[in-house]
Amino acid sequence: MQTISDIALLFGLGLIGWFLLNRLRMPASELIGPVIIIGALRAMQVNLPTSPDFLFPAAQIVIGIFVGSMLNRDAVRELKPMAVSAVVIIAWALSVVFVAGFFLARFSALDLYTAMLSASMGGLPEITVIALASGAEVTVIMVMQMIRMLGTVLLFPLLLKWLERRENSSAGIAALKPGSGGGAAEPEATPPGSPLKLTFNRAKLHKLGFAFKDSWLRVLVTLAVASTGGLLLDALGVPAGLLVGSTIFVAAVSVAGLPVSRLSPRLLDLLLVFIGITVADNISMETLTTMVDPDFLIPILAATAAMFATSFGVAWIIYRLTGWDFPTSFLAAAPGGFTVMTALAIKHDRDPFKVSMLHLCRLLSINLFIPFVFMFMMRS
Repeated sequence: MQTISDIALLFGLGLIGWFLLNRLRMPASELIGPVIIIGALRAMQVNLPTSPDFLFPAAQIVIGIFVGSMLNRDAVRELKPMAVSAVVIIAWALSVVFVAGFFLARFSALDLYTAMLSASMGGLPEITVIALASGAEVTVIMVMQMIRMLGTVLLFPLLLKWLERRENSSAGIAALKPGSGGGAAEPEATPPGSPLKLTFNRAKLHKLGFAFKDSWLRVLVTLAVASTGGLLLDALGVPAGLLVGSTIFVAAVSVAGLPVSRLSPRLLDLLLVFIGITVADNISMETLTTMVDPDFLIPILAATAAMFATSFGVAWIIYRLTGWDFPTSFLAAAPGGFTVMTALAIKHDRDPFKVSMLHLCRLLSINLFIPFVFMFMMRS
């Protein structure tokens, strides 16, 4: 009962944040609203429960179903151009680790290990584990990662909305004109004296009941496939393994031609609220106090600004190399937020598979490469 009441409280606050920002016409209000409301309350030391441990893993699995179910045999043919984009993303991510890391070590009080991990665009859990193993300052790294993550969550939806307006303007999208043939078809007229009837015979009811049963069976099978893949890759230690595993397994089943369930887009709004709740877990007064220290803040902001600035350049390179639309390239080159950027891609009708796969390449390259670099540095 305590867990249920905690979820109800956090979800209620998240809905309030969503409602308030939606009234202000803020983009991604279902995600940003909970972060602002719950994060502000945590910073003011209001006694709020933390989100349950299963909340974020469950969100990853559900998003994996969204992404994986969108992949089919036709989409597989589009994977070839992603190889070049993946190389660009990996080269950029590793370059930022060394360039921004050495910059922070030179112009701030951070040691080299802490500076490099602070500049790493990897997943927060994996970077934290590496920090603990290497003796780096975990608190500083978490603050830097939070600045990057919050900056991505707050800035990129706004920029994405702006890009979409430019995209629509340049494409000349406008309301259909009379006589263009795009109007809705006129409903068939009912002959006079023939009242509308709802005729359900026993065969139709049986068919309807079978379809309902089949849809629920498909949902359960899809959940089982997604959970199996997510738990397997998570157990193998793959970064964001729950999301990656559920995506790969559901996609494999879909490409094989087996029926998978495509969840309602309405569920995504609630999912983004839960993601915002989990993001707000990491906000506290200590976090804000550390952020406003000038000796710490100025170099961190400079390094973060460099990450965002270079991400725009990388997005342009991907756009030119692949021919993808710029918003998709923009989301794929975001400096963080694997789950958040994938969710935003779904929300804005962009290609979540391309976005998630390029983010996976970035996370894997950082989380696999940095430990070996640190091992070499420690032995030198």
